[in-house]
Amino acid sequence: MKTFNKNLVIGLVVSLGVVTFGLAKPVSVLAAVSPDLKTAATYGILASTYTNTTAGTTINGDVGFTTGPAVTPAGTHTNYGVVAPYATAGTDLASALSALNSQPCTFTFPSGAINLSTDTTHGAIGVYTPGVYCSAGAMDLGGPLTLNGSGTYIFRIDGALTSTAGAIVTLNGASACDVFWTPTAATTLAANTTFMGNIIQPGSSAITVGANTTWTGRALAFGGTISSDTDTITVPTCTAIPATLHVVKQVINNNSGTAMASLFNLHVKLSGADVTGSPATGTTMPGTSYSLSAGTYVVSEDANSSYTSSFSGDCDVSGNITLASGDNKTCTITNDDITAPVVVATTTVVVVAPIATTTVVVAPLVTTLVTTVPALPNTGFAPGENSTSGNIIILFGLLILASISLVVVLKKIKA
Repeated sequence: MKTFNKNLVIGLVVSLGVVTFGLAKPVSVLAAVSPDLKTAATYGILASTYTNTTAGTTINGDVGFTTGPAVTPAGTHTNYGVVAPYATAGTDLASALSALNSQPCTFTFPSGAINLSTDTTHGAIGVYTPGVYCSAGAMDLGGPLTLNGSGTYIFRIDGALTSTAGAIVTLNGASACDVFWTPTAATTLAANTTFMGNIIQPGSSAITVGANTTWTGRALAFGGTISSDTDTITVPTCTAIPATLHVVKQVINNNSGTAMASLFNLHVKLSGADVTGSPATGTTMPGTSYSLSAGTYVVSEDANSSYTSSFSGDCDVSGNITLASGDNKTCTITNDDITAPVVVATTTVVVVAPIATTTVVVAPLVTTLVTTVPALPNTGFAPGENSTSGNIIILFGLLILASISLVVVLKKIKA
């Protein structure tokens, strides 16, 4: 019995090990993605209150605020103050922060404050590759920091962001356009800091920039206060990230239809003109993909009278779709075959109304023997002509003459 139990235990352990090994798979983490700042992208300073009390600060980019500085900074500002698109930029900034916070951490630091320049838990000291770095405490730039490689860098800080005097952030293949710092508490950059990237402050938290700081990026605290002091902030020139649009064709044949997706001709148009690659024959999932710049497009197809069409996915019921930089959206066109009309054979019946008839009774003919009488002399009167009394006298006179003539003839015959 003991032997049996020992073997059973060994068997269970081996089986568990096999199952565990079979189920274990590497965890796949998606690469970090830079959000589209949209109208906020042109601002070097975007705040509720902007404070600058000394000359010498230069902002190369828009400066947005509701309460302005005592000393106007130098630099190029297409938009200054509360003029448009200030309010829209605040909305776009909130959307960008939400997109950043929704991305999963690729590395989480141990609890507590982290000195990014000296930490080794993430990898090589002072060197970071693209990813989402999360902390459960403050982050400090305590010295040199290198961002190594092309891609998106997100530093998600549950606390404050600070730097020590003279701290330097260096880009090695990275772009300031794709570096994001999202502290939940105030940011304070010490004097003479060389900084890269975009700081996005939530709510009313503040950004304080120490004297003589050089910053390539953006100070974005729409609901808070930003303070500068003889600093230079330059908005980076960023190449717009193209949007991806997938156009998917679905065909439903439930009424004897036989068409396939490839029989439909699909269009993607901008301002009425087909984009590159359009028109194209329809394809099922994942559809036909287009790399497009930001804008509003119209998806359509050549009409087919045997099928109805409808739109779904990210486009509206008319096929309109708005793309922002970096978007990845899908528009699906579904066609459903139409029931063929039923042809009913008809017979035309002509109804002839009966003709009313009239019965004619013909009396039997009566044959009368007529003796031919010599024609009477022409009296000058038409038969049946009405006679006047004078005519009657003449008629009788003629009859008497005729009688006398007849008597004379008879006497001569007898003689």
